Amino acid sequence: MLSARIESIGSSKLQLELPALTGVRGLAAWWVVIYHFRENLHLANWPLTAAIIDQGNLAVDLFFVLSGFIIGMNYIGSLQPFSIRPYFRFLILRLGRIYPLHLFMMVVFLVNPLTIIVFSHAQAPGVRYDAAYFGMSLLLVQNWGFTESLAWNVPAWSISTEWFAYLIFPAIVWIGHLATNKRRAVFGIALCLTLLAVAVVVMQDDIPVNGLARCVLEFTSGTLVYVLWRQPSAHAARFAELATILWLPLFAGVFFLPMSGYPIAAMAWCVLIFGLANNRPLLSRCFSTSLIYRIGEYSYSTYLAHYFVRDWIKFLLIGRHLDWRIETAAYLAATAAASFVLYNLIEVPGRNYVRRRVNQSRLTPRPSLPGGTRS
Repeated sequence: MLSARIESIGSSKLQLELPALTGVRGLAAWWVVIYHFRENLHLANWPLTAAIIDQGNLAVDLFFVLSGFIIGMNYIGSLQPFSIRPYFRFLILRLGRIYPLHLFMMVVFLVNPLTIIVFSHAQAPGVRYDAAYFGMSLLLVQNWGFTESLAWNVPAWSISTEWFAYLIFPAIVWIGHLATNKRRAVFGIALCLTLLAVAVVVMQDDIPVNGLARCVLEFTSGTLVYVLWRQPSAHAARFAELATILWLPLFAGVFFLPMSGYPIAAMAWCVLIFGLANNRPLLSRCFSTSLIYRIGEYSYSTYLAHYFVRDWIKFLLIGRHLDWRIETAAYLAATAAASFVLYNLIEVPGRNYVRRRVNQSRLTPRPSLPGGTRS
């Protein structure tokens, strides 16, 4: 969950920004938001809308591919060849990007079991609020194969697997280094998606079982999409236009093919991101509008906050004989408000604090002065 832009390794100066990728991330986050409220929507008369909402879990695959692309765009240069200091700097910056808000939300979620203990007849929080899972969530290892179900802030499982992808990112960079031409990059993407399809068949179609493999393979695919995208081409704009058209029929295979949707969706997301990374296609310009871009900026806060909002909307409103449209509007409005507040008060300050500390540390190279000394 990150902005689609390149930053110089020694400072925060922006060198390139791809606003369409930030915009599509925001739309994907809201797809997940609606997906997690789908059982309260009365969509029997809108079967197509219901079918699209039911596939909202596949937006997480977009996050994985997109993260691989953007992380590759930002950090391949600094980690090739591999060196310990840039690697530690990379990890601390990534932790500073995801952890402050994650930690805050885990503390906020303590309200849920306390409320259940106080107000429930059972006076027991149940398996969703398991203490061991809470501890694993604080360490960002809750979806590394140690558990059999999702708990606490359920969407945070993907943050756990992305952290694993960050830890092994030098290996992914090495894979990207092998893709010295377009053919090898395409072969690498195809191999990752084939392995994903095999993993879905061999493993149970269950996030605690296959979520880690799903993330790593899609993240690697995204990095290879970046490797493919950065290679010069006389027909780059034409290929981008074509990609922004072809991704939709590819994704439609999710609804018709008799298999899990993860590999098909990941293929479609690879094609879409390749197209959106070029600012010329019409779809790129649509996703780059100021409103959609702003939604994308808030998307990480939206993603981590919405399940808590969902819990409390259900606790306060569901079963009180209100119209489902009122319940849904309250859920969406509260999620939007929480996104705005958390982005400005927790996410951005936390990220900026860590970046300042890293830039002041020995992990950041100092510019050379005349005579070969350091500033």
